[in-house]
Amino acid sequence: MKPTVMRYILIPLVSLLWSFSFAQQAMTLEECLARAEETNLSVINAMLDAEMADATHEQTKWELMPDLNGFATHGYNFGRVVDRFTNTFANDRVRTNNFFLSSDLGIYEGGRKMNRMKQAMLDAQSAEELVENALNVVRVEVVQAFLDVLGLRERIKASEAQVANTQEQLTRTQALVDAGRLARAEVLTLRSQLAQEELTLTDVSNQHDQRLLALGRAMQMGMSELFALDIVAPVITGLQVTEPNAEPEAVLENVLRTHPAYAASEMDMKSAEKGIAISRAARLPSLGFTASIGTGYSGLNQQVVGEPIVGDPAPIGFTESGEVVYTPTVDYNTELTPFSDQLDQNLNESVSFTLSVPIFNNMRNRTNVSLARIQHETARNRMTNVRNDLQREVLDAMIMQRSAFRQY
Repeated sequence: MKPTVMRYILIPLVSLLWSFSFAQQAMTLEECLARAEETNLSVINAMLDAEMADATHEQTKWELMPDLNGFATHGYNFGRVVDRFTNTFANDRVRTNNFFLSSDLGIYEGGRKMNRMKQAMLDAQSAEELVENALNVVRVEVVQAFLDVLGLRERIKASEAQVANTQEQLTRTQALVDAGRLARAEVLTLRSQLAQEELTLTDVSNQHDQRLLALGRAMQMGMSELFALDIVAPVITGLQVTEPNAEPEAVLENVLRTHPAYAASEMDMKSAEKGIAISRAARLPSLGFTASIGTGYSGLNQQVVGEPIVGDPAPIGFTESGEVVYTPTVDYNTELTPFSDQLDQNLNESVSFTLSVPIFNNMRNRTNVSLARIQHETARNRMTNVRNDLQREVLDAMIMQRSAFRQY
């Protein structure tokens, strides 16, 4: 057999076996929920946001500590330049090294760092609540799609039974019409009814496929998994239906106490309140402390070695009587001061306090405070909006529950 022919036979066969292997894995509701919670991108993104918020909160704690920075340089100077360690002119290439450590500590900044830490803690708590809210949204989406698929399958069975019943009636009626016992209009009426029922069956089947596809998308399934997805109906035993009698106020209070979306909006509102305090801190004086230590090395730094060399006296002037004045000449042998000795000799330390008083900053501080207040009001309105949405959902759910009970 030719390779090309073999390829055209094997590829569909492998695809069929692949789809068949997936088709055998009918999923329960619990398995669908576990898959969606693990793979849904909304949940994963919410978890990543929570990790970022936790990292930011942790960083704000370290902001309370002093920092420490070290610097080191290695360079060469060319031409005429004043050496910073020997305070002499260099006219040739000179090697220099500098080593420096510095530390800064904000002693008082109007409570800005503490409020930033509290704000970051609230943001982290809000992010955790949003993770739980994302999980709830995905759970509701999966459960709703799962139940829709089961309900539509029951409707498909009922529609198929109705189509089969009408088809049987049409066969009997056609026989009676052929025998001349009924008018042809009876057949046409049944044919119209059958066509309508077949259309209903097709529509319900399409809805079933769409809801099954929505269930697969909620679980982030791939193409092959989507087309092979199947579910198993849970076993329902001992169902007891009682008349709902809960009060809307009590239900709403319980929802607001436990719903993560409302808790997150409340944390966001408190975080925005801390933002006002952070903006106000820029109006206050701040006090900082700085400490540093440094040393260096210079290629011009020379040291005397050995004994002085006394030379012949050299004239330096005359007295009033005209006698020549001489002075002894002394010379020294020098060598480059060793690297380690220079590090000790050139060591310098410093400490300083800095008081900063904001006097005029182009109205930036006042604008920042105004913007923080606006953000706080916006966050408060969002919290109210979430409360209103939850109240509407609670009332709608209770009405649907009571309506379903009456229908039952």
